[in-house]
Amino acid sequence: MNFSQGRFLCLASVALAALVFGARPAQAAAELPKATAAPAPNYLLFGAQPLRVERTNAKVVGVYTPMWEPVALVERLQGDSVTHLLYAFLRLCGPGALGQDAARCAGKKDFELTSGPVEQRFDAAFGRLKARAPHIKVLASVGGWGGSDPFFHMAGDPLKREVFIESSLQFLRDHPGFDGLDIDWEHPGNNGAANGVQLGSAEDGRHYALLLQDLRQGLSRLTAETGRPYQLSIAVNTGSPVVERIDFKAAAPVLDHVFMMTYDFYGGWSPSLGHHAALRSSAPEADDSLERSVRNLERAGVPRAKMVAGVAMYGRGFAGVSKAQTGAAKTGPFPGADGSIAYRSIARDYLGPQGRGLRGFQARLDPVTQAWHLYNPKLKLYLGYEDPRAVIAKGRFVQQLGLGGVFAWELSQDNGDLLNAMNFGVGNLLLP
Repeated sequence: MNFSQGRFLCLASVALAALVFGARPAQAAAELPKATAAPAPNYLLFGAQPLRVERTNAKVVGVYTPMWEPVALVERLQGDSVTHLLYAFLRLCGPGALGQDAARCAGKKDFELTSGPVEQRFDAAFGRLKARAPHIKVLASVGGWGGSDPFFHMAGDPLKREVFIESSLQFLRDHPGFDGLDIDWEHPGNNGAANGVQLGSAEDGRHYALLLQDLRQGLSRLTAETGRPYQLSIAVNTGSPVVERIDFKAAAPVLDHVFMMTYDFYGGWSPSLGHHAALRSSAPEADDSLERSVRNLERAGVPRAKMVAGVAMYGRGFAGVSKAQTGAAKTGPFPGADGSIAYRSIARDYLGPQGRGLRGFQARLDPVTQAWHLYNPKLKLYLGYEDPRAVIAKGRFVQQLGLGGVFAWELSQDNGDLLNAMNFGVGNLLLP
């Protein structure tokens, strides 16, 4: 290690301490156990490559793996660096289905699952990965933001639920590389007209719980048939409006994990600036953080041990920013399609190997939200992102509160820095 690297790690450890134990709203502090000293990272935080991991605990470390990326993404993965892979996405056919899924739905009944050659390729790749790392669980995620509309048409009808469940069980029989299902019905009650059609009712939350209960019963039947255990999880928006719609007291007992989408709190749709994936809330009652999301789910009846904290392997930013803090004005999104950018690009083009900022951008830690952002005062550009230092702090938070682990959307957007930080944060050993 050269002098500059050693000095950087020293600075990083100080920043990490500030992240884990720094300023936070007084009301939130009362909910946390007394903090204990966290070890400094023993590796380069901005090394831009995945490191070998020695798993030393049972915490979940999961990542979504998109079907539109090459199978090589799975082939390159170091098996001990994850416990769960979530394959995104399977879709439902029939009412509400996306037009782009028409070919995959050919010959399918309403509410049966899509499947085809791409699933066969990934199934084989998952099998090869599990031969190297048998502990990994692979879950087929169903739905997604753009693919959730069929749930609104299906969940309230027992006969339609039965079609979906039997199709799901058959998918698991046909694809032995998978170990269960992840239901990604992101916004029961209101789909936000994601595909141009407004859907949602007050009964969606109750129907969601019924769907999950029926699905767990189906998976139990499949276990009796195959002798294999199958997991069931959900990915859910953790803001209080969505959480309060779902009957979690009925749903939580049948779930193995609740993957908390603790990101996208702010974006191009927001009236003002904010960090999209903060650890702490921007104000005592602000519903914009992992911290608040834990409170929301716990009040709804979800045990902490089933909560898996979300990490975003991408940033979201804004243009026309004169003051880089939550609630400030902005004129539009960060340059790009929707104001978002993959972490691997952030690290290369804006952050740099020392984590300080490049090209006029300054890396800053917000002491309230304990989240990092990049700000260019000349260009008036703000970019909120998941810094490895912030991800480690999220992992420490998971340990302190007894949460189930961490997961991220999605693997292709990382250069290795964030998956390394997820592991180090929850207490696994990094092997440089």
